[in-house]
Amino acid sequence: MTLKSLRPKDYSEDPKTLGEHLKKRRRELGLLQRETATQIGILTETYANWENGHTEPVASQFRPVMAFLGYDPTPEPKTLAERLEAKRRATGVTFGQVAEHLGWDEGTLTRYLNGAWRISPDRREALEAFLGAEDAVLAGLHSLG
Repeated sequence: MTLKSLRPKDYSEDPKTLGEHLKKRRRELGLLQRETATQIGILTETYANWENGHTEPVASQFRPVMAFLGYDPTPEPKTLAERLEAKRRATGVTFGQVAEHLGWDEGTLTRYLNGAWRISPDRREALEAFLGAEDAVLAGLHSLG
């Protein structure tokens, strides 16, 4: 007589980190790390590092991750800097491309976001317009920088 049992899941049912989200989805789909990496368009080693929490994708690599997961696994952004980072992830653009789009240099944008400089009303309006723009409208940003 042979006894069989279900193997315990090697992933969290309530993922907290990006790596846990990736592993859970990969296991649900029955994929290997190399298959998932190919689907996302990255090297297997890169995917393994993400899943194991050693590194995370930069904003420009995040769109395929969200497509694989079917959702954005990051917490709801609250601060202006978090909102900009979420928009960058969704659109797949770099910090420099955002700054160039706004007509600012990266240092100025950084100082506004970290609170070192007070942002003027007209510049805040420009930044809010960027944050509220449809992703399709911002598709041309990839050609900047």
